[in-house]
Amino acid sequence: MSTGTTARRADYPAADPGPVPVRIRHSKGGGALGFFETTGDVRAFTHAGLFQPGIRTDVVVRFSATLGYRGSREAWRDLRGFAVKFLTPDGEYDLVGNNSPVFFLRDEAKFASLVVAHKMYRDGSVFDYDRLWDFWTRNPESAHQVAWLLSDRGIPRSWRHQDGFGSHTFQWVNAAGERFWVKYHLRTDQGISNLSDDEASAIDATEVDHQRHDLRAAIDRGEHPSWTLSVQVMPDDDARTAPFNAFDLTKTWSKASYPLIEVGRLVLDRNPDDEVAEIEQSAFAPSSFVPGIGPSPDPMLLSRIDSYWRFHRHRVQEGVASRAVAPFTASAPGWDDDLAAQARAWDPADDFRQAGDLVRRVLDDAGRTRLRGVVVSQLAEVTDPALRERAVEFWRRIDAAEGAAIAAELA
Repeated sequence: MSTGTTARRADYPAADPGPVPVRIRHSKGGGALGFFETTGDVRAFTHAGLFQPGIRTDVVVRFSATLGYRGSREAWRDLRGFAVKFLTPDGEYDLVGNNSPVFFLRDEAKFASLVVAHKMYRDGSVFDYDRLWDFWTRNPESAHQVAWLLSDRGIPRSWRHQDGFGSHTFQWVNAAGERFWVKYHLRTDQGISNLSDDEASAIDATEVDHQRHDLRAAIDRGEHPSWTLSVQVMPDDDARTAPFNAFDLTKTWSKASYPLIEVGRLVLDRNPDDEVAEIEQSAFAPSSFVPGIGPSPDPMLLSRIDSYWRFHRHRVQEGVASRAVAPFTASAPGWDDDLAAQARAWDPADDFRQAGDLVRRVLDDAGRTRLRGVVVSQLAEVTDPALRERAVEFWRRIDAAEGAAIAAELA
């Protein structure tokens, strides 16, 4: 357990500033340095040193576009990566998440197809909308993420004005050995702010790094961005008896049943002196855990745990990030075969419910109108009439009124 007021890795390596191979995904990004301070008391749920009251831990944070290549514009509609490396005396803990609480898939076997469907091009066409909508409509579990992505939150105004999420379900263990399942929420203290499609289009095509420049300029002005970290906590027994799959990455947990519990505050107060060495050579890997924190049987998380460290071994020079990319080797992962099987017990009949709740209950009338405009503009680019009708039916299943309105605008 950590002691004192500051948790810091004094031996964090000075990386070779030489060329680093570009990430295949999340290649477009940037970040900053700062600290995390635990302000709440979550000792009942975890004995992790960095989450003990009053502990202050140095952090490295990298934001990124999921699909954009280096040199692409940051104003495209896309999920943003939100990765936090906590530099603790117990080792590096990486929370490798996104600015969305859910994802397109829950089955790791489909991930390669997802990557192909979302391929971007350098010739100005950006997406093949036939291929994109074909994938989405053939995988209805994507409905929640699709509705989120095509809403206003698909283009954050800046990295400072977006939330971050661990997205997956993770494991916490307290000092008594009791196990809990948690969801991480990083809520921006700057307030949510997004760009409309028109605002994004108005950003000059040569201004490809506007989000990176915004973060650097804000820190230089002394306007240090911050986020409040909270968690939803589920007792181990609940995951086994709940009427829903607690490890389904396409779904969120009810805050009424599992309210947010404040943990602490993340602050970015220093720009890197050498962005390659301090940000780009940081190998953020979901396999990097510390005592008191572990994985869950979420199949997508387990796939990322296995794949990220392998890729970083290839991408980053040996020795620079070796501590950050070691495979997870816990002798007791924290679940049995029954829970592992339950983590794959999905209900396809429930794939559209939360997407519909987002459209009807979270968005206001203006937000729904903007969402509809994005959907219609994309489906107008679809060349296959049968696929366009399938996409309209996809929206009818999300919300009957929106589906009818989309069909009418496409007619």
